[in-house]
Amino acid sequence: MLLRPTFLRTMAHVAKKAKVGEQVRAVTVGTDMKSATISLQKARPWYMTDAEGSNTAADNAVSLKELFEGKNVALFGVPAPFTGTCTNEHYPGYKILADDFLKAGVDKIVCYAVSDPYAHYNWAKDLKNDFDKIEFMADADSSFVQAFDLEMDCTGVSLGVRSKRFSMFVKDGEVKVLNIVEADADKDAENLLGGIKNLKD
Repeated sequence: MLLRPTFLRTMAHVAKKAKVGEQVRAVTVGTDMKSATISLQKARPWYMTDAEGSNTAADNAVSLKELFEGKNVALFGVPAPFTGTCTNEHYPGYKILADDFLKAGVDKIVCYAVSDPYAHYNWAKDLKNDFDKIEFMADADSSFVQAFDLEMDCTGVSLGVRSKRFSMFVKDGEVKVLNIVEADADKDAENLLGGIKNLKD
């Protein structure tokens, strides 16, 4: 998905936002992600039988507390599965550097998108993603990006409300490194990894 800086700057924000407590909080370094009562969905195939697995949202929900508490998490957000920049520039850097993230003390790498969990899963499969190294989490109602002021209106390209392109390093729920990616998506993984390493220097 080709989203240039000029497009991002001129794009209108949606009026309706999800709330954490009583108001929207723009995510910054220091934000406590565990305090938000939001759940994401595990990316997954559509199961044809109960023996294969559950398709219900409740059975596949992962709260932000579960995702972040007691862990070092590298989370990167993409606007949409199966789109150009996300597929060809943003994700590949994380695939290439996955082992380096793990060696730097990251417990898990998570690819996030406003998407249904089935499209997000099949995009990961199409990318030949190693799910042991990079987890895929979907946000069907955009509650995460609306809560943290990371949403953007992509109705002009038939995608509705989506996520800004971003990355963050979260240590035990607290944001330690945050990048809003407006250009050079192919360098984001390298930049985030560098930020994580700098925390140790």
